[in-house]
Order: sequence, then structure tokens, then C-alpha cells
Amino acid sequence: MMGKHCGGSQTEIIENFKISLLNMNDILNDLQVAINAIEEFYYAMPSVNVVDNKLHIDLVEQKHYERRFAAQLKSEYDQLIRYGVTGDYKEVRTDLEVIKRYIYSSNPDPSITASFEKLYRQDSNKAFDTITTIPDFFIHKQQDNFEEAFQKLIVEIKTAPNIEENEMFSDLFKLNVYVEKYNFQNGVFLITNNASERVKILAKKYLQQRLYLAPSKRERIFLFIKPSFESQIEIVKLTEL
Repeated sequence: MMGKHCGGSQTEIIENFKISLLNMNDILNDLQVAINAIEEFYYAMPSVNVVDNKLHIDLVEQKHYERRFAAQLKSEYDQLIRYGVTGDYKEVRTDLEVIKRYIYSSNPDPSITASFEKLYRQDSNKAFDTITTIPDFFIHKQQDNFEEAFQKLIVEIKTAPNIEENEMFSDLFKLNVYVEKYNFQNGVFLITNNASERVKILAKKYLQQRLYLAPSKRERIFLFIKPSFESQIEIVKLTEL
């Protein structure tokens, strides 16, 4: 049913997941709670077109809008912060698509450059998007601050079904760059509307191709896989695949 919550109110969700969250850090705990508070309404919507100057709503074809989902994630996370949760959010804020791009660093890393060139050969358009598209969701202090204490979370989000290999590779590449070069405490690839096994196969392929992995901080990168609104979130550390 459109518009319902997965598991009830935020208070109920926090209680329902209390045991399962014990083995995760506070920021990832809160992220999981925020995701589970997102209503089904934001996972997909009917395709809408204008036909003969009239709106035509196709209830069969569904659209999956990434920015719409990300905006609601921010809204739910802001409520968690406002009403008191486990994470330490002093001096930080949630943010969407702000400019914070290592790719324009004056001190480039040859290993990052090599992976980018490999991605460019595989799909030049997508590789270019990788260096010009701003990551989807942050919790940080401000754009020019790179202190680890304030670099709480970075999330890349994918909501469209049947994610393409090059899309996933580009997002994993970006997450590795941000956790290593910008000192983010947590890097999360959040994907909905995709089968868990396929997502993990593609992530393993990223590792097999020896694309860039954060040298000292790769353990900070996680996959949050939610195949459907009704599904529980499967959380996998990238390096444990």
C-alpha cells in the first residue's frame, strides 16, 4: 500500500532494531533507522506524461527518483537528530549534493588517476559523471573542513532497478576516494529496488578488477541493500565480500 511506513513510527523502529544495531557504530545505526522510516511512497511512483494536453498516469510503469528518495532520507535523519539519537552530531549537519570534490585536488593520487582512466575506458560518459556529480548525502561540518571528527557519513544512493555495472563501479570508486582523502568515518552505498545477490556480485567484480580501494580506510565502506520496501536492510562490509 502506497504511503505506509515499514515498521511504524520512528520510536517503534528504534525499538524494533535495538538488538540488531548493537554491533554497528552509532552513525550507521541511525542511518538504518532513518532508512526504515522512509514511507513506501518514496520508493517509486507511477509514470506521468502529458498526452493531448492532459496528464496521463501509467500505473504499470513505475519511476524511481533518486533525489526524491535522498531528500526523504535527509528529512528522516534530521528528525532523528532533532529528537535525540545515539550519534554525536555536535557541529555537523546533514547535506545534499554539495561541492566537495577531491578530483580537483592540487595534489592528485596516481592510484586514483589510474582507476579513473580505467573507468573512463569502460564508459567515458559515466566516468566523467563520476568526477562532476556530487555525492548524494553527507553529514559533515562544512565543505572546506576535512577533520575526521566532523566527517560523519557519506552516502551514494541508487534507486533504479537493474543497476548497471559501470554505475556501481563509479559510486564505489567515489566512496573510496572520499573516505580516504576527506576522512569520512563512514561510506555507504545504499541501493534499493535491486536483488541483493546481483548487487554483491557486482561489488565483488569491482574488487576483482582492482579498482581504487582506500589504502588505510577501506574498512569504513558498507553496502546497505534493501531490495524492496518490504525487505529488511542487508548490511555488508565491502572488504568482506
